[in-house]
Amino acid sequence: MPRHAMRPPQRPSAGADGGADGGAPVAPRHAVSLDPHRRLRRLGAGALGVALFAGSGAAMAYSDIQGNIAQHDITDLLGEDRPSATAEAAPVDQRAGEDINLLVMGSDVREGDSDVDGAGAAGVVAGMRSDTTMIAHVSADRSRVDVVSIPRDTLVDIPSCTLPDGTTTSEQSDVMFNSAFQTGGQTGDVGAAAACTIRTVEKLTGIFIDDFVVVDFAGFTRMVDALGGVPMYIDEDIDDAEAGLRLAQGCQILDGTTALGYARARKSLDDGSDISRIGRQQELVAAIAREALGKNLLTDLPALYQFLDAATSTLTTGRYIGGLTTMAGLASSLRGLEAGGIAFATMPFEWAGPRVRPTVEAEELWDAIAADEPIQATLTGTGETPTEEPTATATATPGATTAPGQEPTSSVAPTSAPTAEPTPTIPVCTK
Repeated sequence: MPRHAMRPPQRPSAGADGGADGGAPVAPRHAVSLDPHRRLRRLGAGALGVALFAGSGAAMAYSDIQGNIAQHDITDLLGEDRPSATAEAAPVDQRAGEDINLLVMGSDVREGDSDVDGAGAAGVVAGMRSDTTMIAHVSADRSRVDVVSIPRDTLVDIPSCTLPDGTTTSEQSDVMFNSAFQTGGQTGDVGAAAACTIRTVEKLTGIFIDDFVVVDFAGFTRMVDALGGVPMYIDEDIDDAEAGLRLAQGCQILDGTTALGYARARKSLDDGSDISRIGRQQELVAAIAREALGKNLLTDLPALYQFLDAATSTLTTGRYIGGLTTMAGLASSLRGLEAGGIAFATMPFEWAGPRVRPTVEAEELWDAIAADEPIQATLTGTGETPTEEPTATATATPGATTAPGQEPTSSVAPTSAPTAEPTPTIPVCTK
């Protein structure tokens, strides 16, 4: 049976009752790519097999970096009731010709080094929460990487999830998507949290997820700091006391803590909804990629090691993608990828009060990914701003559709009629 041929039979029809109390459907945002004139270099862990072993102390460096990554085998937690796959994950260099779907999650576990804003110490945040969730689809011919964000406020059905002690959770209907991470992680196990989120995503989309990556706040801030900060264009003055963020309009160099605050700020920016943060978050991801690509780390081994050490220090992955040799093999197969082949999009949605539901266009997007086809790149509809603010049951939302040198486009537009507006460009900031 083809890998993605079967959707879970219990999957609800997208957007079935979303129009009752919400606005018009929101179609896929502009799928924006990175600068097409820049090639994606074999960066980070993917270059480790060549770079780190080129000098003395290479084996120790390799051991240090691999030791940073917490790998979880979640096969038993995922169970058998999943979309079909053509084969088990093959060893490194044996996935050529197969598309790969990775679930990338940002976790809001505010304790220890991850309590970057003091909220955990103050008792504001309890439990494990999913801050950002993106499906990263790598095409079989390695010519594209499509990244699609699932808003945290999406109403979904969460299947029963298996916990590390063998017990199972109850099924949940019509609940917020990001509660899946907390449901699976109620015992404090990140792998179980990821497994429950994967099962929920597979139920929602019918797409088989090959593996996962979880990055916490501490890892994000360290990665930005290892790059020496990230240049960003701020399109309006920001003074957000709650986020501890004060920025003037124009080009700014954001350190790790400031970049995190910028990605998470809500009340002082845009319409104040979590959906409005999506653009800033993907804009920031794209800016980090641009900065990393512009640094030619392969010729600067100390800088490469510093970046890898920061990027992997708080990384949790599955058994497939967590091995550095596997990362290296995948990166090697992507060495010819044009930067213009990296695209960001947000799940098409419609408002359901303060929450959102996937639309029929979302099903078309999932079908495109399952068929290993490019994601829809045009804006065909808009939505209305919700009449009430989402309650704070979790943290930030995933990113939207922006790229270096482009202004983020809001998932909430001022009209409800279908439009096709060009995305305006903004100044590209450099150090």
